[in-house]
Amino acid sequence: MEPAFVLHRWPYQDSSLIVELLSRDQGRFRVVAKGARRPKSQWRAILQPFTPLLIKSRGRHELQTLTHAEALGDSVPLHGVALYSGFYLNELVQRLTSNYQPLDGLFSDYQNAIAQLGQATQVEPVLREFEWRLLCQLGHGFDWFTDDQGEAITPSGYYRFAAEQGFCRVSEARPGDLPGTQIQQLATFELTNPGLLNSMKLIMRQALLPYLGEQPLKSRQLFAQLSQLSQKSKQ
Repeated sequence: MEPAFVLHRWPYQDSSLIVELLSRDQGRFRVVAKGARRPKSQWRAILQPFTPLLIKSRGRHELQTLTHAEALGDSVPLHGVALYSGFYLNELVQRLTSNYQPLDGLFSDYQNAIAQLGQATQVEPVLREFEWRLLCQLGHGFDWFTDDQGEAITPSGYYRFAAEQGFCRVSEARPGDLPGTQIQQLATFELTNPGLLNSMKLIMRQALLPYLGEQPLKSRQLFAQLSQLSQKSKQ
C-alpha cells in the first residue's frame, strides 16, 4: 500500500468511478473504483480531492483496479480561493506529468503545498513555490543566480526572462525587464509585497507555457469567474 491523493474523478458505468491519483511510488495514474458511487460504499466519502489516502491497486494496464483505500487523516479544509488553488495544483500535475512517472519529492511537495493552502492567508506564494518545484522535478528549472550565459546576476544589471533559457542580461531595459536586485529577492521565495508577487507570477507563467501548451487551464478560468463574482458583490 502507498499514500496517495485524488486529483480528479469521473462517473464510470452505473455505480463506479474512474479516479486519477497522485501516489508516492507510482506517480500519476488512474484506477477503477468499483461500486464507489453506491450509497453504502466505504469509498464514497473518502475518494475526494485533498484527502490523504492509503491505497492499493492491481493490474498492469493503463487503468488499474482499486482494491483498498482508507483515509490517512482528515480532508484538508480548503474554501474559496484556497479551494480553486488546490484545483489548480491538481491540474498542473495532470497536465505536466506522464502516467506512471514517479518523481522524487513531487508527492511530498504536493502534500506540503495542499497543507499550506489550508492554513495560508495568501495563496499566491504557495502556488508560485509549487510551480517552481514542479518545474525542477521535471528537469525544467532555471537558475536564479546566473544568466543564460553563465554570468552571475548582478544587482546593477537588468534582465529579461525567456522560457527554457532563464534570465538574459539586456543593455537597455524595457517594460517587464527586472533589475538584478529584484531577481535576488525572488530567488529566496520571500514574496512579501505585491510587486514581487506579480513579477514571480509573470515569470512562472512564462516558464510553464512551453510545457502546458495552448489549451487553457480550466482552473484559471474558474479563478477568473470567481474574481468577477467577487468584484460584482463589492459594487
